[in-house]
Amino acid sequence: MPTRIVFSGGAELIAAQQEAEVIHAIRRDHPNPVTLESATGGPIHVNWDHVAYVAEILSVPPGE
Repeated sequence: MPTRIVFSGGAELIAAQQEAEVIHAIRRDHPNPVTLESATGGPIHVNWDHVAYVAEILSVPPGE
């Protein structure tokens, strides 16, 4: 299931990885930015210093 990442400024993105995989990437690479796969298949680079919230999404709204 994809994971929703919310940043301190309010921006959000959807990562294709499960929440456990995202958390593992944070722990493995912190404080360096991490490259994840977006829900649409492209790469996304996440700087964890600005992340406010991470949660697994149970279902993805159509079009995302």
